[in-house]
Amino acid sequence: MSHDALNPSPASLSFSTQSVEGIARVVRVTGDQVWLEPEQTTSCGHCASSASCGASAREAAGIGTVTSRLQARRFMLDNPEGSSGFHEGERVVVGVSERALLSASLTAYGVPLVFALTAGSVTQAVYGEDLTTMLGMAGGLFLGLLVARLNARRLAARGDLAPRFLRRARPDETCGTD
Repeated sequence: MSHDALNPSPASLSFSTQSVEGIARVVRVTGDQVWLEPEQTTSCGHCASSASCGASAREAAGIGTVTSRLQARRFMLDNPEGSSGFHEGERVVVGVSERALLSASLTAYGVPLVFALTAGSVTQAVYGEDLTTMLGMAGGLFLGLLVARLNARRLAARGDLAPRFLRRARPDETCGTD
């Protein structure tokens, strides 16, 4: 057994479990950084209502179009191969570990909900009045959002939520195919 198999790197540990993958296109390369834009995928096949969702207006960059929404979703990765590693227009596969997504969703939704329901239950048991219970729930929600924000900062500082470069995408590869 090799030394790497016995002592995996922290990066390989986080992706040794399942990861959620997506395809992104390189839109800009600046030194040691690569700007990526998620590839737009549609399952509707440009249905009759495509004009209202923006699927038919890919080339337009106006407010509310697919192009403007994709530009808002651009993200940056460190260029793992230096300035000569990637070029604009290249398609790559990026991923986020399932564990990180679960932590993020529990932080965003679970923590505030648990705080609101707990505060509401305690307030109802102590005071028994609906208005007071609602105020207690609102206070619990506020406290839960504060705790969630602090936890999200911790997750972001550790880099758990950042997408990671996995591999270059094959020409025929789309999201959901191997």
